[in-house]
Amino acid sequence: MKKRISISIISLCLLLTACGQEPAQNTNAEQPKPLDVNLQGPGALQKNESGIYKAEVTYGDEKVKNDDVEMIEFEIEKKDGEGKGKMLKPKQVGEGVYEIQTSFSEPGTYTVQSHVSAKGTHNMPLITVTVK
Repeated sequence: MKKRISISIISLCLLLTACGQEPAQNTNAEQPKPLDVNLQGPGALQKNESGIYKAEVTYGDEKVKNDDVEMIEFEIEKKDGEGKGKMLKPKQVGEGVYEIQTSFSEPGTYTVQSHVSAKGTHNMPLITVTVK
């Protein structure tokens, strides 16, 4: 009888010890990479002159696949426009490359800002444009 109790206590201790251990953490888990948006375009234009603005989207060192882009828009707003900018859908011109073509009908200072969401992250670079 004592032998049975001793075996039961030892078995219970081993079971509790095994259940109390945390699983080893995977040190090879993929680290999040930065979502980079390289926004390019002219910083100065004449009134009614057309300009092309291009966003090249990369995640780490790789171009983002178009299927991984959740949202992309370009916002054009006159300085001190107080949230009255207009949103434009760009056209895809390559893997991870999007562009718009636009002109400005009034002189002034504008911002062209891309809004890009991909792989669970968001990036919003902007360019300031002076129109004469």
